Amino acid sequence: MSELEKKLMEAGLINVKDLDSTIKTELRYSTINNFLKLDMYGDFDQCYLQKDVAQKLAEAQKYLRKKFPFYSLIVYDAVRPQHIQRMMWDTLHLPPGERQKYLSNPGKGSLHNYGAAVDLSIIDEHGIPLDMGTDFDYFGDKAQPQKENELLANGELTQYEISNREILREVMRHAGFFGIQTEWWHFNSCTRERAAEIYKMVE
Repeated sequence: MSELEKKLMEAGLINVKDLDSTIKTELRYSTINNFLKLDMYGDFDQCYLQKDVAQKLAEAQKYLRKKFPFYSLIVYDAVRPQHIQRMMWDTLHLPPGERQKYLSNPGKGSLHNYGAAVDLSIIDEHGIPLDMGTDFDYFGDKAQPQKENELLANGELTQYEISNREILREVMRHAGFFGIQTEWWHFNSCTRERAAEIYKMVE
C-alpha cells in the first residue's frame, strides 16, 4: 500500500472497489499516458473518493450494467491531492484564461481535491473504451459538451460518439452527479461551496 493510499484512508476516503469490484480503474496520472506525459502518482493507482461519492459511483455502475450488462465504468482520476493539482497547474503551458477551462486554479481548489469529483468513461466487454470523439484530457472544442450540436452539424463529431457520451451522462445523472460544459469525462458530486462545508481538502 502506498503512502498516499494510507493518507487517504486516514482522511476517511474509501476505495470504490470496496463497494463494487467491477468498476475498472486506470489512473492516467499514475502513468505517463496523460497530457503532461508525467507520472504524478507513482505507485498509487486506486480510485479513492469520499464515502458518499463512492456510493454514488457504485450506483452509477449498477445502473449502467442493468441497462448494458457488458459495459463498465472506467475511472481515469478520482481524488487528486492539492499538491498534485498545483504541479499540474504549473506544468500546463496554456494562457491563464485557457488553462482555467481545463484545470481548476489550485488557489481555489478543485472538487477533485476534496474527493468529490471523478473523471471516467465506459468500456465494453473486451475492455475497449467506447468512442467518445476524443481521448480523456483532450484540450480542444471536441471535448466540450456545450459545443456538441455545432460539432455534429459540421461533421467533427458523429451521432454515435455523442450517443456514447449521453449514456455516460445518463448513468452519472441517475446516481446524483452532474457534468461540466468543457469536459465530457468530468462529473461532480456537489458544488465546490458544498464540498468546502462538508469535506476536508486533501493536501
